Amino acid sequence: MNIARRFAPSALIGVAVLMAGCAAPIIDFSQIERPTRPAELEAYNVFEGQWNWEAEVVNAEGEDKTWTGEASWRWTLDNRWLHGLMSAKTKNAEFEAAGVWGWNPQKKHYVWWMFNNWGYPQEGTAKYDEANKAWSMNYTAVGLDGTTSYGWYWMKALDDDTLEWKMIEWADALHMAQKLEMTGTYKRK
Repeated sequence: MNIARRFAPSALIGVAVLMAGCAAPIIDFSQIERPTRPAELEAYNVFEGQWNWEAEVVNAEGEDKTWTGEASWRWTLDNRWLHGLMSAKTKNAEFEAAGVWGWNPQKKHYVWWMFNNWGYPQEGTAKYDEANKAWSMNYTAVGLDGTTSYGWYWMKALDDDTLEWKMIEWADALHMAQKLEMTGTYKRK
């Protein structure tokens, strides 16, 4: 007990010094500047606008083999995020989705998120091949069947008004068990 009484004041002073050192500094926002818009975002310009799309589900038959829909992409948040809306339907199912695509300046790669009215999110990263005007986008998601999916989108601008695309989803991270495969085309309205 004597030892505790002797060291208590020193311990309190030590705690006070540590707490003072951990206090957040005063921020002067007049000294913080918004960075310039990353040039990498220009690659997303190909998507901006209104589109009709159609697709074929490679591993489906009958009425659910063909899907159609609309999409719209526009710049938002001072032209730093591309915001997209999409609708899709087939004979037995339909859904809507919204997403954002951007650039992570610290990690130096493209990022994107998409959410649909079934409550299933997708999130991923993307790479742009400027020479071929093509995008490759890996993602993880809750698939339309409600289970975890690991997927890949590929999109290529054939011209200013036509985008060709393909999507594959797998049930496993090693891409051994395929769940869904679609191919399609976007046509500018």
